[in-house]
Amino acid sequence: MFDGMRRLVQGRLHVSSKDFGVAISVSILFMFGALVLIWPNVEKIKLAYAYQDLAKEHKELLKENNLLKLERESLRSLDRIQLLAISEVGMEEPDAAKLTTIFLK
Repeated sequence: MFDGMRRLVQGRLHVSSKDFGVAISVSILFMFGALVLIWPNVEKIKLAYAYQDLAKEHKELLKENNLLKLERESLRSLDRIQLLAISEVGMEEPDAAKLTTIFLK
């Protein structure tokens, strides 16, 4: 590839092989320098997108967590437990005559 370019440049611009090598080396160094300067910005952009995705996921998880807490509290409600005990298990309220009170000192 470089041989073809060298012949093309030497034929039209009359550049020696040494000068052509120096020009290629300098251009490669400039491209490498530009890459070194640009790469951190590319990484910042990637990290910013990843942060936005994680922030969105965090918000969704917090919302789901709040809904699960609400559901847990509704399932632990004493009124609900009493209703289930009476309707599904068949438990009954005891008569006042059947209650025994124990006092602890």
